[in-house]
Amino acid sequence: MKYLSVIAISAVLLAACATPEVAVEVEPEEESAVPEWYSSDLYASSDSSTVYGFAMASAADSASAASYSRESSIQNLKFEIDRLAEEARRVLADEHGSPFADTSFIIDLRNAIRDLDVNSAEFTVEHEEADTGVHYIYTKAVLNRTDLISLLQQANKPAALLQKLSP
Repeated sequence: MKYLSVIAISAVLLAACATPEVAVEVEPEEESAVPEWYSSDLYASSDSSTVYGFAMASAADSASAASYSRESSIQNLKFEIDRLAEEARRVLADEHGSPFADTSFIIDLRNAIRDLDVNSAEFTVEHEEADTGVHYIYTKAVLNRTDLISLLQQANKPAALLQKLSP
């Protein structure tokens, strides 16, 4: 009986191991039309020499999508410039106090950044049209920090702030 149990268990195990696998057909991945520099999680960024603004817009009309994407990338670029300026302002306020800690200076700085003409930024635009006729426009606005400093100098921002923003 003992041998019969061992034989039965062995037969079951062999049968289980010998069961053929069901073939799974893997479809090749479609190449994504989304540019490698675009991420839906990242609207703006910067490094030691450059400030970036990213955007994506979709519309049935490609001109509308392009216009909205460009404007959004500019606003996102200004958001990053504002973030960098605020970071520099806080350091200066901690080191030097007034005028960098004054409310009027903060408001003036924010307004100056809002009014910056960043059309000198370089724009990269990628266009994709879906099968449904929807146009997807991806835009990257790039402004190097040297140009940013020049724009802020034209807006008469203090040299100490400009120095903190320099590459």
